[in-house]
Amino acid sequence: MVAFLAHKNHTYDIFPYEKHLLDVVDVLKRFGFAGDFILAGYLHDTIEDGNLTYNKIKKAFGLNVAEMVLAVTDPSDVRSRREKKTRVYEKINAYPNALIIKLADRIANVEHGVRMGNDEKFEMYREEQEEFKSALKKPGHVDNMWEYLDGLFE
Repeated sequence: MVAFLAHKNHTYDIFPYEKHLLDVVDVLKRFGFAGDFILAGYLHDTIEDGNLTYNKIKKAFGLNVAEMVLAVTDPSDVRSRREKKTRVYEKINAYPNALIIKLADRIANVEHGVRMGNDEKFEMYREEQEEFKSALKKPGHVDNMWEYLDGLFE
């Protein structure tokens, strides 16, 4: 698979990076998403951390997938996590389908932190939760995913 090859030398904690991609896709499937959302779930880090470009993704997987992946990609020209997130939130708000990918990624990361006992990562996401919601949550849009993520922090 293209996404696995793009991350072939990457790790996620002690695991090959494939584990994170599979976790994100698992979250998407649990919440009933399919098609382009699954493709974007696999590809969501390939521009940021892999060797793929927006145009390669668009050519191979279509405009919707490419736009979702681009929207969740952290900009490479800034260093602070806060500024990166602010810019990503702006892109997600401009392309709302990407919110589903971002939420699946966040849920997968928080669940992984809980499983691995990574309190530092868990606390980072918990502390960001209100700002994350304030920037991205729209009433009636994937409320079940937001509720689930909130529940992970209780």
